[in-house]
Amino acid sequence: MKEPSTPQTDRKPGRSFEDPNRTMGEALLEKAGPSHTLPEDFRKREDQANVPQKGVAERAKVIGVLRKAEELMAEGNLPKGQETPRRALELAAGRVGLTIQEYEVLVKGDAELMELERKVLATPIACR
Repeated sequence: MKEPSTPQTDRKPGRSFEDPNRTMGEALLEKAGPSHTLPEDFRKREDQANVPQKGVAERAKVIGVLRKAEELMAEGNLPKGQETPRRALELAAGRVGLTIQEYEVLVKGDAELMELERKVLATPIACR
């Protein structure tokens, strides 16, 4: 007999909202196409990230930021006085090696990533 799925309240940070046995964003990465390799580009990173088609590499960057941001919020590991979802995204982006502007460009226009971001930002911020 199959056991009922774990309620969302028992879901650990970084796990899928739909299936807690999978990592967050795994399904999005599975159906993502390849990223396009561009020649050397000296424009600002935000401009470089603004490609019309988001491949697996671009989606993986965003998912990495969202996983880390959710972890920071769930563990209450944000600087005192800066406990906001926006600050969690900024810190997470930096840890993944992106600027917050580059992250925002990667999310923009991708409905699935925007929906995942919405779910992550609804995560309550734990108090220390």
